[in-house]
Amino acid sequence: MSNIRNLVVGGVSLVKCKARQFGPAAMKARNILEPELERNLYLSAARFRTVSLILRFGTRDKPIPDIGDIDVNRSMLPVAIELDAKHLETLNSQELEDHFKVVMIEVLCDVAANFDLPYEFLDNLRGK
Repeated sequence: MSNIRNLVVGGVSLVKCKARQFGPAAMKARNILEPELERNLYLSAARFRTVSLILRFGTRDKPIPDIGDIDVNRSMLPVAIELDAKHLETLNSQELEDHFKVVMIEVLCDVAANFDLPYEFLDNLRGK
């Protein structure tokens, strides 16, 4: 793996919730996906080197991510998606990890569609 991360994940709570387990589960999901991004040259033709994903823990699931403008100085694409915090609170750590993995795959597919990047391998990861 290179020193530059292909996928950076962060989170912010928009509502009061018990988000203690959210971070570790999101990092586990990211750690599963990032080697696949490198192996499949996901960002090789992109005008950016990193997808910066912010998970917004809010009142609803908003399946369409907010894709920002490319930060040319950092070679980064900012992306955010809102998730229902109350639903996430009901999940155990493995279910959270699985849920975040699915969310990240969907977001990466949307990014691929917007920037003409490879996505076939992401379709294959959905079933794993």
